[in-house]
Amino acid sequence: MKRSALILSALLVSLAVAGKLFKTGEYKRWNHVKSMVIYSPKHPLYNPFGGIHHVYANDRALPTVKKSSRRNFPDGSVLAFLLYELKESGGVYVEGKKKIEAFMVKDSERYPKTGGWGFFAYDGKGRNLVKDMRRDCFNCHAQVKELDYVFSVYKE
Repeated sequence: MKRSALILSALLVSLAVAGKLFKTGEYKRWNHVKSMVIYSPKHPLYNPFGGIHHVYANDRALPTVKKSSRRNFPDGSVLAFLLYELKESGGVYVEGKKKIEAFMVKDSERYPKTGGWGFFAYDGKGRNLVKDMRRDCFNCHAQVKELDYVFSVYKE
């Protein structure tokens, strides 16, 4: 019983952290890791991830995200992923409406079943998209286990 209460408490703290990041946009002052565009339905992740992507890392995560090979992020690392609709305007592609705002929070004790990462995501209106971290996020991220489950690589 005590363990269940502790786990629930830890989950609520993590949700509060991710919720604060979502509401305040604080991560936009973090380190920009990269941007990319998935524009074609031919890409396997086009549905649901077609659009303009931006990835940010907090100061704790930055040294590790800069490594291009085997990585091990320290606890306290947080990554933010933003996805916007892709719109054409006057011959250029620009950001449309926000589709997804997602966060990976590294805490090995709280999230042992998902490689030490907590996964949180919200749609453009702030509704929670992650019902089961393992099923909804981790199973895909498991393919980059050698990169500590993080797809993004820093671009100078």
